Amino acid sequence: MLFGDILRQNASKLPNKTAVIYRDLRLSYSELNNRTNQLANALLGMGLNKGDRVAVLADNCSQYVEVYFATAKDGLSIVPLNTNLDINGLTYIINDSGANTLIFGEKYSETINSLRPEAKMLKNFIVLGQAREGLESYEGLLSQSRAEEPGVVVDEEDIAWILYTSGTTGPPKGVMQSHKNLISDTVSTLLTCFPINRNDVHINLLPMFHVGGLWHMRCCFYIGGTNVLLDRPAPETVLETIQKERVTTTCFVPPMIVPIIDYPGIDQYDVSSMRIMIYSGAPLPEGLYQRMKRIFGDIIIQVYALTEATGGVIMPPLMEGPWEEVKRPGSCGKEVLGVEVRLIDEEGQDCAPGQVGEILVRGDNVMKGYWGMSEATAKALEEGYLHTGDLAFKDEEGYYYITGRKKDVISSGGQAIYSPEVEDVISLHPAVAEVAVVGVPDEQLGEVVKAVVVLKADEKATEEELIEWCKGRLED
Repeated sequence: MLFGDILRQNASKLPNKTAVIYRDLRLSYSELNNRTNQLANALLGMGLNKGDRVAVLADNCSQYVEVYFATAKDGLSIVPLNTNLDINGLTYIINDSGANTLIFGEKYSETINSLRPEAKMLKNFIVLGQAREGLESYEGLLSQSRAEEPGVVVDEEDIAWILYTSGTTGPPKGVMQSHKNLISDTVSTLLTCFPINRNDVHINLLPMFHVGGLWHMRCCFYIGGTNVLLDRPAPETVLETIQKERVTTTCFVPPMIVPIIDYPGIDQYDVSSMRIMIYSGAPLPEGLYQRMKRIFGDIIIQVYALTEATGGVIMPPLMEGPWEEVKRPGSCGKEVLGVEVRLIDEEGQDCAPGQVGEILVRGDNVMKGYWGMSEATAKALEEGYLHTGDLAFKDEEGYYYITGRKKDVISSGGQAIYSPEVEDVISLHPAVAEVAVVGVPDEQLGEVVKAVVVLKADEKATEEELIEWCKGRLED
């Protein structure tokens, strides 16, 4: 099965079912498929060939969904661009990917004008707005194109998506995800931990250049559910949408949920329709978890996912029983169906239960490699396993507990201190809103712990009080 088949099959089986809700727009699977085919044929008509790359710079919108499916049907690779990047960052990714076509939101017109001189491989510019000199109108292209399937022969090993990582340890890397990667991860996720059906309504809080947002949106489309898109996750808009559309599922990263939970009057909204809230990407401090639980109930599920694995790797095994039975405090679950996970120590040996080691992953969900970076690919996929750089331990039941990144381990006087553990304790203080713990150089101990704390509005706490709070709650 190919990624584009998801939409084609649902358009046949569920033609009138609502696929996408965006602002006041509602598109059925049949309507979405027709518009997608129009775009796919328009791109072919502009001279694009199988294997070409199409970059996208836009906020979440229904057209973004169409681009994902249209490029897949054409055998093209979509390159979604992080809207938070500056001109240099955007130009680097466009040039590195070799994209010859750019689709962008009208609000980013000035940005595009600034980068055009340096992005010399770009030939086609398509704006989600009015056509003007040098720019094709997205809707204009669709209006001139037929709605038949494009008919391009696509293989499951072809690259559908190239998602660029943040590049914290060097330039951004383009993670190549094949059609096989996407379908494998989708099926594994649905069978393991995301028990949704066609009646579910998923709200996509994450941007559509982020693997987390794409991951669960993709699963919802696969099953024939409804995806709700927001330009930006403003707290009031999120809460109003959950109430109005009776949203049932979402995926988030912890930093983005804070303004929603702290929104004044949150208790006035009916969020009782929510039944699954999945998070990954960062630890959820215990204090924030308790605040979320009070609002939404016991439906907050931690998973372990990463771009290089196309999404999910370790998740609570809901296929084994209800959430109340399979959850384990602090655990993100077990490896998903069809995926092999190992933990190794610094010598490369498999870890015993309770021993912290690096997470290695093998399966059909693991990326094809990094675009144009053979050495980085070989290093990341050494001996057939994806080396993640993340640390965890496994208990006797087979449940995994994430302890952090290798770089997050603070080595102080020969003792390994895991920053998320310290963050959890500090986050429980009633005056603390947010906290980040890092290691700073020290001549005697090598590193010492430093906590950066943001207090809640109208709350006070001294450094001494927070240190005293940690005493007795942390091991020596």
